[in-house]
Amino acid sequence: MNICKGLFYLLVAFFCLLPMNLGAQSEGLVIDHRAVALYDKIPQAYIDIVKTMLVDIPGESHASGYRAGMNLLNGIDPRFKVTVFTGTPPAHNAVTPRLRFGGFRRTASGWAGGAGEATFYTNANALQGIKNTIQYTHTLGNPVNVIGFGWCWDMTWHNSPGGTRDSVHGVRWAGSSEGGPQGDLRWGLDADDQALTGNSISMDSYLQAVEEYRTFCTANVYATKAIFTTGPVDGNSGNENGCQREIKHQYIRNFVKADANRILFDYADILVYNEAGQAGVGQWNDGGTLRTYLQIHADNLSNEVSGTHIGSQGCLRLAKAMWVLLARIAGWDGLSGDPTLTVLQPNGGESWTRGEVHAISWSSSGISGNVVIELIIDGQAERIIATVPASQGTYNWPVGAFQGGAVGPGSGYRIRICTSSGTVLAEQHIGSKR
Repeated sequence: MNICKGLFYLLVAFFCLLPMNLGAQSEGLVIDHRAVALYDKIPQAYIDIVKTMLVDIPGESHASGYRAGMNLLNGIDPRFKVTVFTGTPPAHNAVTPRLRFGGFRRTASGWAGGAGEATFYTNANALQGIKNTIQYTHTLGNPVNVIGFGWCWDMTWHNSPGGTRDSVHGVRWAGSSEGGPQGDLRWGLDADDQALTGNSISMDSYLQAVEEYRTFCTANVYATKAIFTTGPVDGNSGNENGCQREIKHQYIRNFVKADANRILFDYADILVYNEAGQAGVGQWNDGGTLRTYLQIHADNLSNEVSGTHIGSQGCLRLAKAMWVLLARIAGWDGLSGDPTLTVLQPNGGESWTRGEVHAISWSSSGISGNVVIELIIDGQAERIIATVPASQGTYNWPVGAFQGGAVGPGSGYRIRICTSSGTVLAEQHIGSKR
């Protein structure tokens, strides 16, 4: 049994050292401590896209660390302009664009400024409330681009480790589940752990909630990205509570990695490491067996920013990694410089007949995700032809067709290719269309 425990924690440490997936994805996108050093490599074109975004990370006190970090980074590097808020989300200002980063929920009485487990994932009303928030921002024409939960000590507080010891992970579970069917009880990983905790709420409740938000956005054709997050790693150094917390964090990581469309902002991992790449660790003496787990590095606790429970360096690390995440969502591949795309065909000299199939082709670099191919009519009306992966490089177009219709013959037509967020990458005239 001790060998098995040791192997499990060795695997935890191994997963934390895997390279961040920055290219083509077969696993979910994970933004962890390695992203921090990439923030100043984000091309200006993607910084500009991020400055059109509205981001919602509602939570309790620890969630304020995200916002504090954003303000600190803005003060150090004015490229990363931000408006930090709670409550009513501000509209985008095209004249002086800034990332709008806050915590908010739409309620029956108006805008609220935060969220806990009771208003994010432990009950049906919480799930409906988050869906209402997403839907309402789209109705207002001020859509939220990214939404995720700002964990507090929900994995460890209110109820210390207790109940029956888990036979697989060798811990007793802890945590709070306010708003859950059985009330505020400790909780484990999955439905099987209800036998140990008396609680139907588990980590799967959180994971399934975020999956439901993702499905909701897809079904309603909302561009909102519902992301997964991990939680605090401060406190509980050297005890069972910290150990079971790390098991919960690793459970989230494994879940995200199983689907290429999932996104994880690994708050915990970002704070475990300091600027020198050194990891903080805790050790729990489990009946004579020392069990090592990840813990916030002391450097990320010093010079605590009021209300955040972490230090200024920790807050800054969160902000830098968050800008990388948002740039990745905007289409940056995490490797290349400014995005470039050249339309190869049409080239302006062709004469295409309506109904014939001709290839629209392009070459690109620095672009991940999809591009949108549009038909421009007389320099004004835009019609979407198709949305395809940028890496595809070609699209077979039934000439004249667009989503929902077709156009007649003429010569005032152009093909435009944009990022999924609307940034124009290239435009090319079609010689004529008969």
